[in-house]
Amino acid sequence: MTGTRGVNKHEGASNGPLLQSLALNVVGPLAVFYGLRAAGVDLWWAVLASAVPPLVEALLTVVRERRVGMLGILVLTMVALGAALSAVTGSPRFMFAKDGWMTGIVGLVFLATLRGQPIIYRIVLSVAKGKKRAELEHNWQASPTFRHVMRLLTAVWGMGLLLDSAVRVMLAYTLPVDSVMLVTTLQYVALFVALEIVSRRYGRNPARVAVIHGEAAATAA
Repeated sequence: MTGTRGVNKHEGASNGPLLQSLALNVVGPLAVFYGLRAAGVDLWWAVLASAVPPLVEALLTVVRERRVGMLGILVLTMVALGAALSAVTGSPRFMFAKDGWMTGIVGLVFLATLRGQPIIYRIVLSVAKGKKRAELEHNWQASPTFRHVMRLLTAVWGMGLLLDSAVRVMLAYTLPVDSVMLVTTLQYVALFVALEIVSRRYGRNPARVAVIHGEAAATAA
């Protein structure tokens, strides 16, 4: 019983950040937007207020990790730039479309890093600590297969985000304005889950992992 409780406690702790991220990045914006709209708040203010939960999530991540990683910088930059553009234009549909444009910019950033250290590698490295971080750094130096995996996953995410960007902008100008946030959020979640599944299955393929470990061990020896 004690062992089971320990496992359950560990699983609960490991799922905490994920549940927090889902609550603040997915449920939070929808709840704020549709709650304010139901209360009669103007569309512009409701959209602007819906950006608060993701901003809180980004700040909590910075506080939790006690440093600003690549992902944190990216999120905070997107929120700040999106808020500034929304304040300048004041157009409700542009305010929805700007999320698509911001996603497109992030996709281009992903692709632009392919010639050096790809951003997927930098993000993974920024959240790793101790031996795991040292292992990742060694794998990057010693394993061509590991470098290929990091670059391929970065390219897949970059192209996926560009696709998401195009779909979001199109939906922002074609759907009924009060339906845009719900539809684009569900579409983004579906894309994110698909990319995450592809990344995990490809990156954690046992044969591929064995090759990476072999190349890293050979260099160490």
